[in-house]
Amino acid sequence: MIHVCISRETPRARGARPWHPESMNDTDRLKSFFSEFWRFDRRAVALAFGLNLMAAALEGLGLMLLLPLLDLAGVLGAGPNAAAPAPARLAGQLLDRLPPDARLLSMLGAFVALIAVQSSIGLLRDRRSLALQLRFVDHLRDSLFGALARCRWSFLSQHHSSEYISVLSTDVQRVGQGTYFLLQLFTQFALFPIYLLVALRLSAPVTGLAVLTGAALWWLLRKSREAAQRGGVALSQANQAMFNDIQEFLGALKLIKIHGEEAGYQRQFRRAIQHLRAQQLAFNAVRTRSQRGYRIGSAVVLAGLTYVALTLARLPAAHLLVLIAIFARMLPQISQVHTGFQQLWHMMPAFENWRRWLDQCEAHAEPAEPAAGVGPEPVAPILREGLALEEVTYRHPRGTQTLRVPRLWIPARATTAIIGPTGCGKTTLLDLLTGLNRPDAGHVLVDGAPLTQRPDWRRGVAYVPQESSILDGTVRENLTWGAGASDDPAIMAALARAAAADFVNRLPQGLETRVGERGVRLSGGEKQRLALARALLRRPALLVLDEATSALDRDNQQIILEALRALHGRMTVLIVTHRYQEILDLVDGIVRVRAGWVEGWEPVNPSHGAITRVRGGPGL
Repeated sequence: MIHVCISRETPRARGARPWHPESMNDTDRLKSFFSEFWRFDRRAVALAFGLNLMAAALEGLGLMLLLPLLDLAGVLGAGPNAAAPAPARLAGQLLDRLPPDARLLSMLGAFVALIAVQSSIGLLRDRRSLALQLRFVDHLRDSLFGALARCRWSFLSQHHSSEYISVLSTDVQRVGQGTYFLLQLFTQFALFPIYLLVALRLSAPVTGLAVLTGAALWWLLRKSREAAQRGGVALSQANQAMFNDIQEFLGALKLIKIHGEEAGYQRQFRRAIQHLRAQQLAFNAVRTRSQRGYRIGSAVVLAGLTYVALTLARLPAAHLLVLIAIFARMLPQISQVHTGFQQLWHMMPAFENWRRWLDQCEAHAEPAEPAAGVGPEPVAPILREGLALEEVTYRHPRGTQTLRVPRLWIPARATTAIIGPTGCGKTTLLDLLTGLNRPDAGHVLVDGAPLTQRPDWRRGVAYVPQESSILDGTVRENLTWGAGASDDPAIMAALARAAAADFVNRLPQGLETRVGERGVRLSGGEKQRLALARALLRRPALLVLDEATSALDRDNQQIILEALRALHGRMTVLIVTHRYQEILDLVDGIVRVRAGWVEGWEPVNPSHGAITRVRGGPGL
């Protein structure tokens, strides 16, 4: 297995200014989103914009060729008009050189060829735009997922996991939808100037009137932006509430079934999804009201422009038809642009949520391990002397108790029991020893070196909690999860050391047997032995068992204790337990934790169970 450290640049290093949405106006928010999109893949974004320009130019050229098709081919009589656009006059000159019977066919053929080229470019544009949109969504998810993976546990533990899930799923998906509308805006912004140039060549006064009336429609419906933003914030909150209800329901499903509380939880979930649906419908109402206003306004404007063109401007019939065709496309585009901006405003709270979590996780990132190139698997850290804590204090960010460790030495290759009542700080002590949390004061030492100088330390740690994490996969997948690829001899050796080989061999498909979600097809003892085998497969320098046997019956507990006895002296083992009297013959020493105070390591004399206090160790 190759360990590679992927270091992520901070927002300032990426070239983006610090993220403070509360001090940003709407234009700055849009700029920040586009900047993230542009930095993701400048070449692909530029190509998408270029394809839009090409498609728009060809469409404008097609509109211009309608004039010679109608005017010069004799459909409406009359020859080429001196006021016609240059492409029309050039086409007229070319048509004059052809026989009369070939003129119409030539013009129709040229028009069809132009539309075919335009359609091909449009198809390429749509495919590239969709691929760009999907890759951008993947980039957002991967960036946040990586930042979460590198973030300190002390920060992550302060938040509900539904917050992360909501951002990684619905919020990022909404940003993807906003990206789709951004790409659509590329198309609209590319087409609009082309239509405008063609219309100006046909009639500047009528075109100017159309632009003014379109701007008036935009101004009249400008307030829908604020409603879209408020709806976006409410939708993010509603999605997070729904994910929170789902997680809590699934986590307590067995207890809910036992207590017969299914109906109550379903009512709670219905309220969550009803609230979510209400937010979606509220935004849809804002969007459709704006679309209705634009459609009615566009119809009025088009009728008025036609009247002005016929009665006041007195445009030629061919020019009037082309102009009407242009305005019939251009005016609805104003509505589409407005709708696109509404979708962007509605999406912006989701993007801000993603950006906020990304920056917070990066600000709380752990020190990166040295990058490893292609080659053999790095050697796991070795614990030769022992672990030490010197004048350590730690207070959980959301806790009320402070853990204090004046001086503690835990010798290497010894089995140590960490004992104390519930809530006294035993798990917090483990988090410090494994490097999951950093102390607020003092030092944690590994073989005399500060833990902060050992970024690879956790690769040499294996942890077995009371509730083991069992995947919905095969036995093999559960064993190799986190340990990389391992061959069958190594897997079977780990199973044998964990006293799990016999029950795995009895399974229908052996290592390929699926264990079900959370290991529902295994007993509690089998799950714990499987978790222990997975830990041993890592070949750890430090094995930690946090109440790993407290929920087991006596028989299964004895099986696991016998497996641990076989490991005695081969690695450093920490066992958190309430029933330490039962393992006195297994452990070499005891560490007592009392109300946030950690005492020194006490060696145990197995011959008579007496405990002799030891104040220190090497370097203390």
